[in-house]
Amino acid sequence: MSLPSLIVAASLLAVAVPAVSREASRDVGREAAREGTRGDVAAAAEAARAARAAVDNPPQGRSQDDPRVRKAMVLRRIERTLASGKVADARSLMPLLKDDDAGVRRDAEKAIWQLWARSGNPEADRMLALGVDQIRRGDPAAAIETLSRVIDYAPRFAEAWNKRATARYVTGDLIGALDDMETVLRLMPDHFGSLAGYGHIYYRLEDMDQAVAYWERALAINPNLERIERTVEAVRRQMAARGRVST
Repeated sequence: MSLPSLIVAASLLAVAVPAVSREASRDVGREAAREGTRGDVAAAAEAARAARAAVDNPPQGRSQDDPRVRKAMVLRRIERTLASGKVADARSLMPLLKDDDAGVRRDAEKAIWQLWARSGNPEADRMLALGVDQIRRGDPAAAIETLSRVIDYAPRFAEAWNKRATARYVTGDLIGALDDMETVLRLMPDHFGSLAGYGHIYYRLEDMDQAVAYWERALAINPNLERIERTVEAVRRQMAARGRVST
């Protein structure tokens, strides 16, 4: 059975992304700036400064009353966590994946991936980035070699196992990929990327029930995986058409 395009190997390769936006100061600042006119730039700038100050030091009770200020404060929290955080700090951002605000959810997910890519050792992090680049350039065999060296050096670095699982998946070594993902989940049970990867592999193995089960576990942690959600719906339709229902 061929793998649908929306769950090709590229979807396994969730990698570190650009730094979280500085929306924390801009979001409220834009509102203040709009109050200025073209002929009163200084007044608009002062209003923007006041808005940024309100984010840093909101009046009593305002953070609960003004959704914009609350959003800005949460985004600043994400920025601060990312600025100095370690891999373990990703867990503190997990609840934000279910925030009411789409911008908060997006920046939280980006930050989590970046924190997961921090082993605490610059050389291990550099080698991880090299392995990811090798996968992107279509050289999974080289990536496996690179990431295996990272794992030998830092065996508790979950993201190195996760990226090697991706490289093994691309080469067709599904059993090896499953073994690596098992280690990821032992080290980091809430790694939604690895859970989604399990689903992709079981789909390739034509075990639809297991595939859907793992995809739904990933979605339970991170409901923003829209491609995974669409894939689950499509697979359920396939199963229903064949007279099967996932349990």
